[in-house]
Amino acid sequence: MEREIRILHTGDTHIGYRQYHSEVRRQDFINAFSSVIDDAIDMKVDAVVHAGDLFDSRNPTLEDILDTIKILSKLKQQKIPFLSIVGNHESKQHTQWLDLFESMDIASRLGTKPFLIDGVAIYGIDNVPRSKIPLYDYSDFTAENCGEWNLLVMHQLMAPFPFGEWDCEDVISSLPFDLHAILLGDYHKHEKTKVGSTWATYCGSTERNSASESDPRTYNIITINDDGLDISRRNIATRDFLFIPVELREKDAAYELIINTIKGYDVAGKVVFLDISGNSDVSISYNEIEDLLAKQEALVTRIRDMRHGEGVSEDMDVEVSFSDPDEAVKREIKNMTLTSGGILIDEVVRDSSVPKTKVDLETESKIGGLLSTIDFSVPVLNVGLRDSSQVVGEYEKAELDVEKETNHGETIAESVEKYVPDNISEQIPEVQDTNMITASTIESVSDDETSKDSDDETLQDTEKEPVDKGNVHAKPRQYNLGDYL
Repeated sequence: MEREIRILHTGDTHIGYRQYHSEVRRQDFINAFSSVIDDAIDMKVDAVVHAGDLFDSRNPTLEDILDTIKILSKLKQQKIPFLSIVGNHESKQHTQWLDLFESMDIASRLGTKPFLIDGVAIYGIDNVPRSKIPLYDYSDFTAENCGEWNLLVMHQLMAPFPFGEWDCEDVISSLPFDLHAILLGDYHKHEKTKVGSTWATYCGSTERNSASESDPRTYNIITINDDGLDISRRNIATRDFLFIPVELREKDAAYELIINTIKGYDVAGKVVFLDISGNSDVSISYNEIEDLLAKQEALVTRIRDMRHGEGVSEDMDVEVSFSDPDEAVKREIKNMTLTSGGILIDEVVRDSSVPKTKVDLETESKIGGLLSTIDFSVPVLNVGLRDSSQVVGEYEKAELDVEKETNHGETIAESVEKYVPDNISEQIPEVQDTNMITASTIESVSDDETSKDSDDETLQDTEKEPVDKGNVHAKPRQYNLGDYL
């Protein structure tokens, strides 16, 4: 090689993490990343490689983004490239935060095309969900422009390391060029091993993300020269996590024991874990202990009463399995009373192939297609049937409202038939037209024959008129699109 190449390998900075709901801890994560970048500048490295999870969330606050831009700008001023991939914590559906930083010329997003530093080619693979690892397509990688030394940056749990989900051997054998090192993120502990002739290493996280991460925080220095490739580790100065064990025995001396034990430690400015064990019959007040530690200026206090199993989850590795979230969503949707339109909209929103910026257009198009299949000449019925016995002699109205959303294959007549009583044709003749009742009241005919003829004519008129099964004083219908969808 013409000259020695040095690359700083870091990752899992988790900027924006308000650990224990502490704003000070959020700033600690920023400070840890800033100190790593300051080291890179002091050492005048050729590049900083970040192995994913720059942010703790896919939606960092504006303050977190501005702090990150400020830190990365320091590298740009020194002409040190910042090369990174997308981790699982910060991954968005389409455009990533790294793309924003790349557009600002303060970062480069690694991929299947190498970033070249003299004879060193650096590739990257963004985090791949576990279920999609067996389907990963390596065809975009080519031997074109590969370097004398080839490095691959990934954010995965890799075998042969603990909790491995993707085998390093599979990756190495699937690439069309010789791979000399895999620079990893996601596992927060420093690790280093060789898989065949290829190095594989985790740099560790820059800050403690849990109480179980007791080892010092670290980053790697990758040195490449004529002697080969070397990986060394550097520690990062971070806030102390202090663990104070207390074993209770006698009830009367419990508080005295706890107080004297705490006073034997310097807790100022530290994250303090008080681990209580021993006699489970001894009752203590956690509030009094927290007040004591606050007076001693502890930054964060966590009391873990091991007698009752509290806090065990922070110290023990727990095996967790996740069901397919898509299948879980489908099951929940089946339990919801969504209309066909609602289900259609849900499918569009969850379709990863539809960009967020086009969800509204795609939804409009799908709903339009659904509306084109609906026959609006078949309205949703809102029929009110009046009891004839309440009309004659009494003017109180008892209405029976029948609403029914007709199927596409039904006609209005078929729909109405279902809800009209069989004897309605017998009831309707008893109901006289209101105008007839009024006329008979005003014009009193004394001649019996004339009255009889009039009655006969009225009856004949009634018989001639078709029976209107809708003669139920139906209310005007205002159709709602939601009734159809």
